Amino acid sequence: MELTKFRWHRLAAALGIGLGIEVLEGICVSFLPPRWADWIGELPLQPASYLVTLLAKAGHPGFEGQVGYFLFAVVLQWLIYSVAVYLLLGIFRKKRDASN
Repeated sequence: MELTKFRWHRLAAALGIGLGIEVLEGICVSFLPPRWADWIGELPLQPASYLVTLLAKAGHPGFEGQVGYFLFAVVLQWLIYSVAVYLLLGIFRKKRDASN
C-alpha cells in the first residue's frame, strides 16, 4: 500500500470539513439538556484534552487564567478531525481511481 500524494485542494477541503464538524457539534450540543451536553460535549475533546492537560501541568503562568487552554483544545481537535478527513478523502480517491 503506497501513501497518497499530498494535494493542497484536499487539505483545504479537509480543513473546511473539520471546521464544519466542529461548528456543527457545538451547535448540536447547545440544544441538548445540560446533563447530556456535558457528557457529549466532552467526548469529542478527549484526544486533545490529554495534551492540553499535560501542558497545563507544565505551568505556563498567565495562560491558564485566560481562555487559552480551552481554545487550544478546540483548535487541536479541529486539526485532528481535519487529519482524519484528509486521510479518508485520500483513501476514497484511490479507490475511485482504481475502479475506473
